[in-house]
Amino acid sequence: MGLIIDVVIAYLIKLTLRFGRGWGSGSWKLVSAKIDSSRFDDNWLWNCPTVHIAYTYELGGETYSGEDSRPFFFSRFGEEDAERFKSGETAVVRVDPQEPQRSILRRADQKNPARLSE
Repeated sequence: MGLIIDVVIAYLIKLTLRFGRGWGSGSWKLVSAKIDSSRFDDNWLWNCPTVHIAYTYELGGETYSGEDSRPFFFSRFGEEDAERFKSGETAVVRVDPQEPQRSILRRADQKNPARLSE
């Protein structure tokens, strides 16, 4: 029972941190990013399943890198998510136009990549 509580707490903490990183990103620029790596970490001891995606993108002639971490409560969903983002492929990320080094990869944005900013 204690292990399950630890996993739930880790999941809630990671979800809260992710929400905080993305706060206000709804109006950020949508840009194309190259997936550098996608890793699924299924360490249940003191943790929860998490997908880590590293990516690079260009904005204003500069190249930036970012990393997205998304927690999952069930391993199966994390594995499926990691498979969606393969190295070398592209994804849509949101970039803060005021601080272009700040970005977030939102899964909902992947459904309509035609909205990309120039």
